[in-house]
Amino acid sequence: MGLKAKNGNAFLKERVREIKARVDLAIFNRLTKIGEELVNYARSVPPETGFSDHTGNLRSSIGYVIVEDGSVVREDFVTVVGSEPKHVEGKTVGKNYALELSKHHTKGYALIFVAGMDYAFAVESRGRDVLTSTEYQAQIKLPQELQKLKEQIKLMKV
Repeated sequence: MGLKAKNGNAFLKERVREIKARVDLAIFNRLTKIGEELVNYARSVPPETGFSDHTGNLRSSIGYVIVEDGSVVREDFVTVVGSEPKHVEGKTVGKNYALELSKHHTKGYALIFVAGMDYAFAVESRGRDVLTSTEYQAQIKLPQELQKLKEQIKLMKV
């Protein structure tokens, strides 16, 4: 004697789709929260410990993208005008760099955080903080936020 589903496979498939959509939304919202907090932190590092951005390009190149199964579903890059603006727009450079990195993430989710100007590493190597302190913040915040996400998913009604 076996069990027979009352509502059929269509009901079950629809229910699984609904649950997946809720989990996907929870993941997206959590990654957005993390990305926003980190990008705001990175953009607010004072020149005394960070860097003086005369052109605005380096600070404009700081941002993030969220990738879901190979598609960018959110991005955050803003134009910052420095005291001596130049023709190159850091926002475009940073965004393009993040989009290039996103091509390597074709399954699942990824939060990609960048300082896209090619001289960002040189600034860091001189002891200035472009993303170093933000990386430390991420190492603390990510495990906390992922734990909250797990708890949130557990509480979802199935």
